[in-house]
Amino acid sequence: MRDQGAAAESTQDGSAAVAFAEQLRSLRTAVGDPSFRKMAGRSGRISHTTLHEAAAGTRFPSWETTREFVRACDADETEWRRRWEEAHHQDTVHTVLPRTDLPGGVVVADTVDTMPSGAPAAQVAGPRRLRWLGAGAVAALVLVAILGLTVRGRGPATLDGAGTAAASPTTTPFSDSLIPGDSSKFIGDVTIPDGTRVKVNQHFTKVWALANVGKVDWHNRFLARADPTVDADGCQVPDRVAIGDTPPGEQVKISVPVVAPDHPGKCWVSWKMVDENGQQYFPSRRPVYFEVTVVA
Repeated sequence: MRDQGAAAESTQDGSAAVAFAEQLRSLRTAVGDPSFRKMAGRSGRISHTTLHEAAAGTRFPSWETTREFVRACDADETEWRRRWEEAHHQDTVHTVLPRTDLPGGVVVADTVDTMPSGAPAAQVAGPRRLRWLGAGAVAALVLVAILGLTVRGRGPATLDGAGTAAASPTTTPFSDSLIPGDSSKFIGDVTIPDGTRVKVNQHFTKVWALANVGKVDWHNRFLARADPTVDADGCQVPDRVAIGDTPPGEQVKISVPVVAPDHPGKCWVSWKMVDENGQQYFPSRRPVYFEVTVVA
């Protein structure tokens, strides 16, 4: 039996699910096509089956599912929230169109997707499935439509203190940083660019350059491995490394000692900036990472 979240997901239009699933598949391909089990391990909050369903387009995924998919691919949550909202709203509004050329009522046109299954044949008129509605039914339908829009977070505008219409927000704001005014910028790979070939059991040091582009001093900060329980037989790295004190406007180089695994393959590890308690400073931003190809 599906849970409530799954049931809610299944109500979305199939075409929207298919189109959005194509975007998710492209994202997964862009990061090396990791298995769904590996992605579930990186997330730690969602099953590989749910991730597979999201990429297959069997139903439109909830934001929670999409967020974990995006996190497992180290993509930008803010950008993908925008994409998800656009796709989510594409097919959520159904318009009721009055017909003035027909006496005694109105019709609802183009209700192929919203017509309940097993509807009596007398309710269907022609290929567009026009349903005749009496005046009382029309009023009820309009009320349901208004309530439906409100439930979906797209209800009518409210009035502000001046008596003017104020639009209701449709997007949940994100907390881009733990501390107001704090910000970072990835400058580049100082050593070991992505795709570098290394030998099995090789020792090397990965170095990134980051810039403090905010208004907050960086002190007692660290880069923590984002997926410490994944790929236990992969590259050996510390769980976290220190970031040197960095005032606003300056750059810092961060080094991580790495030992390649004892077998050929791909090695990929991602990192997030945290405080001494492990709390992330930029929870919605992409992590820094390295990826090497291990050869015999």
